[in-house]
Amino acid sequence: MRRTAAAILALSLVIATLAGCAGRNDALPTASVTRGEVRSTISVSGNLEAPDKRFVSFTIPGTVDRVLFEKGDTVRRGDVLATLDSRDLQRNVDLARTQVEQASVQYQIADQQLRETIYPSYYGSYVIDVPGVWMALDNAAERVDRAQDLIDRGDITEAHVLLQQVLQDIDSAKERAEARKWDFPIAIRIMELQREAAAASVTAAELNMQAARDALDDATITAPIDGVITMVEINEGDILTPATMASPAFQIVDTSRLQMSGLIDEMDIAEITVGQDAYVTLDALPGVEVDGTVSFISQAAMIQAGVVMYQTTISLVDPDPRVKDGMSATANIIAERRDNVLTVPASAVFRDAGRDVVYLVADDGSTTMQQVTIGLRGGRIVEILSGVNEGDRVALQAPN
Repeated sequence: MRRTAAAILALSLVIATLAGCAGRNDALPTASVTRGEVRSTISVSGNLEAPDKRFVSFTIPGTVDRVLFEKGDTVRRGDVLATLDSRDLQRNVDLARTQVEQASVQYQIADQQLRETIYPSYYGSYVIDVPGVWMALDNAAERVDRAQDLIDRGDITEAHVLLQQVLQDIDSAKERAEARKWDFPIAIRIMELQREAAAASVTAAELNMQAARDALDDATITAPIDGVITMVEINEGDILTPATMASPAFQIVDTSRLQMSGLIDEMDIAEITVGQDAYVTLDALPGVEVDGTVSFISQAAMIQAGVVMYQTTISLVDPDPRVKDGMSATANIIAERRDNVLTVPASAVFRDAGRDVVYLVADDGSTTMQQVTIGLRGGRIVEILSGVNEGDRVALQAPN
């Protein structure tokens, strides 16, 4: 009897201990039900690139006089990067300017000589029949008055005939205004030709001066964009020949604009549109998250290993200064977002008999299974539509 009682007592103690373990789960990791944002995302991987990269070079041969920036320097659009020795080019400009001034003086002399002849007595290159012009205009005016009277009396047909004659009178006045070409005296014609030649000389000198100025401008290269110089391939004193001057002297990268491109399969591409928000993470910068937007979706498919893919580009918005061209990145395109909803970690939701459940953890450590209704799933966070309240504690692993 004593052994039986002792066995019963020991068994009772084991059962009580097991019951205590089942009711208390002090060692379980837990999380609180909170309000927050849930994002359903589609991920695409790739490398960052700066789409605006410019190579800058000289367009004329010469000797490099100054190199004003080094690799790594930041430049603004219009900054002078380097110059060639331009003394000869400046002399060409000065000479061309002098030639323009000389040609202008020759034109003024030729023009003044022509004006001092009987040239002002001529009406251009035509002789005008002044009386004939006035007669034709008087006839036109008279017929207009008669046509107005006919219109007032309602005789539209006759008025129309008179108005046709008015048009003929006007044409006659034009003909009399240029009755015939005037045969200028040969001396005047020579002066006119001299003035025309002087005007042509002025034009040629101005074109020559513009060419000299352009060549002088080509002796200086400037930054076409804001950015960072990533390559410098010239040094002061280098002699650029027609064969070498076309090689890039500088490379400038606009680091304020970064983007990444990747491939998204046909099952997900329908959920993505241009302008959609995204966030980008980088392998080299753990914890750094950069905002972005979808800026391009290709209409042409690519087949990879039998899977239909579409190239998609995500442009970064105000990237962190540590983010650099070429870094490996993953863009998470936000397909759907819910704000100010109840959320729990995805690891707190379990399946039991076909139901979604969580384990509520009481202050004493005991757990209670609770069925919940799941909303949007967003990676490690899940929206809870019903079954729990804000502030509840839930277990992150199933209790024993």
